[in-house]
Amino acid sequence: MNGRRIVLVGNPNVGKSRLFAMLSGHYAEVSNFPGTTVELISAPLGPDRLWDTPGIYGLSRLTEEERVALDAIRQADLVVNVVDGTHLARDAFLTWHLIDAGLPVIVAVNFHDELIRRGMTVDTAGLSRLWDVPVVLLSARTGDGVEELKRAIRKGGRVSSRASQAVPILPGRSRLESLLWLEEDSEMVRALGRSPAPGSRQAQYIERRTRADEAGQWVTNADNRADPTRRLGYWLMTPLGGGLTLVIVLALVYWGLGVGVADWLVGHLENWANALVIPLLATLVGWLVPPGSWPYRLLVGQYGILSAGVLYLGALLLPLIAGFYFMLAVLEDSGYLPRLATLLDRFFLRLGLNGRAVIPLVLGFGCVTMATMTTRILTTERERRIATILLAWTIPCSAQMGVIVGLLSGVGWIYALTYALIILGLFIGIGTALDRTLPGQPSPLLLELPPLRWPSWTGLWEKTRWKVGAFLKEAGPLFLIGSGSVELLDMLGVLPWLNRALAPFMEGWLGIPGSATAAFLLGFIRRDFGAVGLYAGGLDPHQVLTGAVTLTLFVPCIASTLVILKERGLRQGSVIWLGSIALALLVGGLVARWGPG
Repeated sequence: MNGRRIVLVGNPNVGKSRLFAMLSGHYAEVSNFPGTTVELISAPLGPDRLWDTPGIYGLSRLTEEERVALDAIRQADLVVNVVDGTHLARDAFLTWHLIDAGLPVIVAVNFHDELIRRGMTVDTAGLSRLWDVPVVLLSARTGDGVEELKRAIRKGGRVSSRASQAVPILPGRSRLESLLWLEEDSEMVRALGRSPAPGSRQAQYIERRTRADEAGQWVTNADNRADPTRRLGYWLMTPLGGGLTLVIVLALVYWGLGVGVADWLVGHLENWANALVIPLLATLVGWLVPPGSWPYRLLVGQYGILSAGVLYLGALLLPLIAGFYFMLAVLEDSGYLPRLATLLDRFFLRLGLNGRAVIPLVLGFGCVTMATMTTRILTTERERRIATILLAWTIPCSAQMGVIVGLLSGVGWIYALTYALIILGLFIGIGTALDRTLPGQPSPLLLELPPLRWPSWTGLWEKTRWKVGAFLKEAGPLFLIGSGSVELLDMLGVLPWLNRALAPFMEGWLGIPGSATAAFLLGFIRRDFGAVGLYAGGLDPHQVLTGAVTLTLFVPCIASTLVILKERGLRQGSVIWLGSIALALLVGGLVARWGPG
């Protein structure tokens, strides 16, 4: 039994990722939001290996999530099917699909705590007889029943004797491959060179849906108590309720991130770093190398590796990024984001997308690189192209947004409002233009609405800590190398030459001092670095607005650029990259001439 491949499989929002963390002790991305898990995550589980898969509704290859999950399932030694005990009949469709495929299965019925709160009970013994596989009742949120599941995993699941007899086993093929062929899977049809009888997939689905509905009889509701969160969930999707809630959420985010973190906390940390830490670093470095020498400037100069690392990365970016990721975690884990997707579906249709696009677009406010890869969850090539362009041209990442919020919060509300209206207007205008020029139509929204839940403080802390750690791991070295490179260019005279060469354009067209060239060079290394450069540039409010708009629209960072080229191809990617430069300079010049101030 050593070295088994154990795969967690289930519908979206059934708690697979939280259960993964409970079983393995390793953090996995946990969100009450369909489409969050796009790639496989693995961790050791004793002598075995545990894998977390994207949420799926069946064994097919119609979406990227299903293709990734099916590849993992085909290599599994044991499948742990995680189901939501409050929606058992719905989730049982996938359970029967796994059983029909002849896979060794254990069923983990999650949300025991939610069942108790609603006065519901689940007859796990009856379900075990129905499916002929081990069934464990648990709560991944509280840990109740997790040890029992671990014992079941150590014993191993079993192949059920209840598999549908309507699935013929093809010569030389496994039961799973035979099932995929019967359900008209395109790859299996090509491999076998023939198609099943017309209507076979529909017949299988209807028969399996009927069996899944029977699973509901093993769940009882003791008192039929009303669930107020359900009414609140529907209210959040109405134009009035959803609109008011969105305004309140945006105001809280601006107040918390812009005022609480960017203004108060960052201000104190920056003063402390300038007054104590950087002078101490300069003194220590001065003992090792002569002050004013190349090594000295490279370490503690204006863009020095140590000075910039302490001031910008530690005192400025770190609290802003942590604040943003914490707020995003609250919105994800509460179940608000899928309701926002439903609310915005009609609006997104005008941009050539559907409400599901809120997933990569919201993730773009965390990291455009990650969000660009997440566009794979969109159904059509057309939607993926539109979403990628909007991400590259109009969505600032969390670190850049944090610094921009800090910049704008110090120059007055009129500049912050103008910035928001410009970026939102471009987002709508570009999306509308793409929808009208690209052939095709947006696909309909098919999105499950998870129940509203109070986020777990432990989950929020783990998610924020993990994302901030990932950011520092990825961005920290790049930031220090980038800052040191700019300082080196300054010492070699390249930066002053670029400043002089571009100064007439920067001053004449954008109305920004030529010294801001360094901010744009840093922005290509990482978009937030450019915003940090403006932060220290001593610009007046009008110049801050012009610089913030131009940098937001300017070329994506190196990492995002490489991902865009990989996802969209060299030709499309290059057009997107060059288009962002043209858009940034055009709009920046217009803001410089007609913006407030």
